[in-house]
Amino acid sequence: QGFCAGRASPRASRLPTSPSDPWQMAAMRGGEWDCWAENTTKARKGADVSARRLENACWRLWNMERSAHQQQNQGSTAPQTPRLLATRSGNSLHQMVSNARDDGSQSEDDPFQDACFQERLKVAIGGNIDFAHCRFPAKQANMDYDDLPTFPIRPNFAGFRNSLFPASECVVFDGCPEDPYHPSNTPIYQTATFVQPSCSEFGAYDYTRSGNPTRTALEKHVALLEHAAATFAFASGMAALHTVMRLLKCGDEVLVNEDIYGGMHRLLTQDCINSGIQVTFVDTTNIASVEKAITPRTKLIHTESPSNPRMKISDLRQLASLAHRYNVLLSVDSTMMPPVICKPLTLGADIVVHSATKFFSGHADCTGGLVCVRDPELAKRVAWLQNAEGTALAPFECFLFLRGIKTMHLRVERAQENAEQVAAFLMAHNKVQEVYFPGRGGCDSTSLAIHRSQATGQGSMISLTTGDTELSRRFCDACKIFKTTVSFGSVNSLIEMPCTMSHASIPAEKRTLPDDLIRLSVGIEDVRDLIADLAQALDVAAGKEPGPRGHMKGYDSRFEDLPVLPPAPGAHPLAKQELGPSRNGETRVPSSGSCSPPPSEPAEDEDEVRRSLSFTWGRRPSSKSSARPRQPPQQAPPPSAAAAGAASVLPMSVAALVGAATALLLSRVLARR
Repeated sequence: QGFCAGRASPRASRLPTSPSDPWQMAAMRGGEWDCWAENTTKARKGADVSARRLENACWRLWNMERSAHQQQNQGSTAPQTPRLLATRSGNSLHQMVSNARDDGSQSEDDPFQDACFQERLKVAIGGNIDFAHCRFPAKQANMDYDDLPTFPIRPNFAGFRNSLFPASECVVFDGCPEDPYHPSNTPIYQTATFVQPSCSEFGAYDYTRSGNPTRTALEKHVALLEHAAATFAFASGMAALHTVMRLLKCGDEVLVNEDIYGGMHRLLTQDCINSGIQVTFVDTTNIASVEKAITPRTKLIHTESPSNPRMKISDLRQLASLAHRYNVLLSVDSTMMPPVICKPLTLGADIVVHSATKFFSGHADCTGGLVCVRDPELAKRVAWLQNAEGTALAPFECFLFLRGIKTMHLRVERAQENAEQVAAFLMAHNKVQEVYFPGRGGCDSTSLAIHRSQATGQGSMISLTTGDTELSRRFCDACKIFKTTVSFGSVNSLIEMPCTMSHASIPAEKRTLPDDLIRLSVGIEDVRDLIADLAQALDVAAGKEPGPRGHMKGYDSRFEDLPVLPPAPGAHPLAKQELGPSRNGETRVPSSGSCSPPPSEPAEDEDEVRRSLSFTWGRRPSSKSSARPRQPPQQAPPPSAAAAGAASVLPMSVAALVGAATALLLSRVLARR
């Protein structure tokens, strides 16, 4: 049934009415379960009851019972392999209920007729389906401690089809349906520990490293977007990639795309090899080369599409088919292609990794990583690693990512529109040699066709070469709006040279990148400003004056050509500052000396000076000074030539402090007189 975040959608969540429906059959055989349909919580009444969440709870408990039963009867029944268990569990409760015979007789594997199982299920999930109060006994017969869940049962979104459009599913999400106060936004559960029901039972959560409601909300939302069985949030993108590599054992081999992120290259060549993992780089855009490189030791193929930074396109469907033919997992780093553009799990990939720092955040204000898997057994292993190694994302960052997801579709859509026009401008510029871009003109027709078959957009990343490393450096340094920084996916446009920045960790002799390569991350600014900025930067890099589009000259967000507030001490409050031309022909703030009143202007009397100083320092004028009779105006002695020269070279902040101190001292002298 169609549902979102554990709550059924209004159009597809009506309770089953057909006798062939598994839940209807279950209700017919177990009247004591009618309490599910009588949930008193308003948000879960009638159509809002999520059959899938109940299904997952039943299925999890039933698998635990079956596992314990198999361990008790190992002598008579051969244990099933995890792969077989995963296959049997993939079809949910439909397979369980189908075991019931038409004549009503009990099937051998039918759990609904087991009174003990029904009772244990009731104890675990409660009559009112209050998942926040799930209890899992710490000691069970033949049950390993590590088999106990570290977080409440969550939906399996593998194969899920949302009735909402992509823009809506980024926003329409209830991250905490079990919260009794029903907040409109997921709260930040900023706590390290959770009180347990007793010393012999675990609650829904016990320790934030293992599980936290805010992190659960984020992981559920991303799993929904990626159509994953489960998603796990990590402290950084590299922590997520490292966890994927931890799925391998000593002696295993991983095939990696030769054009890979610099941090991943460092992890593979300087860390994984020390664990006995064989790393082989291969061109994943060539399926024949990949197949030739596969050996009996190969357990994982890891790629990016588009690759970072040369934007090479790999056919994910063919890679997945090839990998599964040889019983190999396929991992895709889809950081450049967020789920609003591409969903690799639906193309056959087994693992999808994101650096959430990029498009999921969208504001470059937090770091995080995501691992999405579509196999429940694989999810169990990733969850164990996340808990054992302590690499999970903190609650506050989870909240920021949840907020960022709500605007992800809008941001990505606008950035893609800008990138398309920026790429067209660069392709037409005579100082640009090559443009790498998964859009029209940025790659060959075959790669473009492959990309469009597996993604709904070209993204907002562009790479280019100029043919001259020094020209590329000058171009980057001359940009005003494009910020020189690593990373990408922010609302701001960014620029960098990978060989000296994001991919500098790759030794020069092992790099496959041209030294003059430039990578752009196009943001959501007005595309006219972005093109004008690139145009003037290219002109500056070429040694020419900016052309007609060079209105960006001098733009640096400092606005030094504007007057400042408040005026420097000693200046008349209503006196206008006279601005003169600077050396560059631009107006600048006058020096502190020019802020004094003109000689022809009458000086202020004592009370006016005192009131002016009181306003400047945030003090109220005293009643005594206001009652004093007005005195003849006093002229301040002119500063010495040395003092005037020193004030002209001091920074304005220091000169302002000196002037304020002098004026304050003068006011006290006048007050004594």
